Amino acid sequence: MRYVITRTLAAGWLAVLIVGSVLPADTEQIQPAYIFGDFVLHAFGYFGLTVLLVLAQRHPRVLFSALAAALIGLILEGVQGLTADRDPQVLDALANTAGAFAGAAFCWGKRWIDSGRTPWTREDMATL
Repeated sequence: MRYVITRTLAAGWLAVLIVGSVLPADTEQIQPAYIFGDFVLHAFGYFGLTVLLVLAQRHPRVLFSALAAALIGLILEGVQGLTADRDPQVLDALANTAGAFAGAAFCWGKRWIDSGRTPWTREDMATL
């Protein structure tokens, strides 16, 4: 049941990203969403997508999920060039990719913490 819920959330999150990328950019309804800036908004969107994609898998492949989220972000930036009032921007594509890999880093960090391994000690560092 957990996977059904997370897959539904991931699909909904992706739908919001697609609609947000294709809607006209100059409408008054969209502008209040840019409180923290466009870069942060893009990064947060793809951070969340990566985390949800990882949670939606029975055997999580974190790198694959991050690459898929980054590729979706690049494709959606390219699709913006096909619309009449949107332009693809390199900085937005960079924010999408940074957010996707930040989500992967979060998932790897959580996996490491949940594994119960102790942090490095001086003895461990001396053997390097």
